[in-house]
Amino acid sequence: MKPRRRRIELKRIDLSPQTRGYFTNRKMSNVPARNQKAANKFEDSFPYPACWQDNVRMGFLLATFRERSVNPESYDSKLQFWTNLIRDYCEYKGDASFSKEELKIRFTRNAHVPACLDTVLSNMLQLKIICASEDYKLNINSNWTEWALRNFIKGPFLWIYGTLKFWFNTNEMVADSYRIEYVHMDVLKNFCMQVYEILQKSPFKGTVQPYEVFIEEVLRVMTISENCIKLCAQTLHYERKIDLSYKLGDNENRIQLIKVPMENESITGINENDIVIYKMKAVQMNLMEQLRGTEVKIEEIKSNIYQYLKENKRQMAKPLLKKKHLLENTHNKQSLALQNIETLLSTVEEAKHNGIILDAYKSGSKALQNIFDTSNLNNDTVTDIVADVNETIQTHKEIGDILGDTNLNVSDSYDDNDLERELAQITGEDIKTETEIDKTITYQKSTLTDEQLINMLEDLEVEQKSPEAAKSSQQLKS
Repeated sequence: MKPRRRRIELKRIDLSPQTRGYFTNRKMSNVPARNQKAANKFEDSFPYPACWQDNVRMGFLLATFRERSVNPESYDSKLQFWTNLIRDYCEYKGDASFSKEELKIRFTRNAHVPACLDTVLSNMLQLKIICASEDYKLNINSNWTEWALRNFIKGPFLWIYGTLKFWFNTNEMVADSYRIEYVHMDVLKNFCMQVYEILQKSPFKGTVQPYEVFIEEVLRVMTISENCIKLCAQTLHYERKIDLSYKLGDNENRIQLIKVPMENESITGINENDIVIYKMKAVQMNLMEQLRGTEVKIEEIKSNIYQYLKENKRQMAKPLLKKKHLLENTHNKQSLALQNIETLLSTVEEAKHNGIILDAYKSGSKALQNIFDTSNLNNDTVTDIVADVNETIQTHKEIGDILGDTNLNVSDSYDDNDLERELAQITGEDIKTETEIDKTITYQKSTLTDEQLINMLEDLEVEQKSPEAAKSSQQLKS
């Protein structure tokens, strides 16, 4: 009987006059204006699943959930259908936030209102696929004190207040449940990744830019609501990827500036120097616009002066000529002011780079000193090591000289007879007998005295004649 009682109760609540009036007055007020066009053509352009045209299947999917024990597979399939459909809807409209009222309006089919959303949203909350929008914003924007205050004091108080409110005014409590906004975490994560890719490019990388410039650039690239852009910026700030500056004294918590750090640069927040540079750049842009406007006015006055002179209306041209001189003086002053602003900005940028270079010098010096300390590098150690190296080199040189001067007589280890035989084999001569070889070697090894050498020289005959005379002398002797 529980499923039947629950179905009757939901039917009574959906058809209550106050709730119907609430739907009529509110409509899609929480849908951002940028998505209003898409909301008006939702029926024609939203990619409904294929089973949307099946009356029997959709009758089951739009009805309330039965107990899971009856048919677990059917129960889980229905949950998965609505989970995927809600995710696709958030991606389609370009906003990670949605409400139960919004889903009921968008997915009413043939006057059949979805009666299963309570179970679907409860399951998604339990699985942390979605979370309440107010809770998410409070978590990413509050400090520890605010978090403790909300969880230990404000949370229990609101629960007691809601319980009492439900008992005394059930219809109002139901209307409040329809007004609750949720954030789809996966959709928000995907949008944050796309927004962060935009911030990694010019003109945002390493600069401070107005939040309006950031919104215009994101809307130019993505189909996304401004509410979701703000939520993405706050999420990236919570993840310490960017810095945000809020306008002081504004109860709406409006973002004023956005700063994207360079790679390997820590998040330090938007300081006074960043604000001063931003103001100077704003003045620079303003002066440039004023100069362009003044130049346009001067050209218009010149054209009118030429026209009056052409029509011979010199008296009417004189006031315009005076006005042209005044505008030219204003133009000169604006040009000088713009030049001063640009000089200041250039000086600030140069000083910033000089500071970066100085920090690099400090880091390099500290790293080098750490290396010296770790490696025990100092003057005394290096001097001792170099002296040892020189001494070792000198010793090596002396050893080399000694080895070079040593004459090792290795020829005695070979037999002369064997060598003579090998030479004879090489030249093709007849191999001598052992006796002849021994005599030759003995003769070569004998030591001649001075007297023997003189006698041998005297026995030598030197031919003094010419070849013809020697030949005739030989014939005579014959």
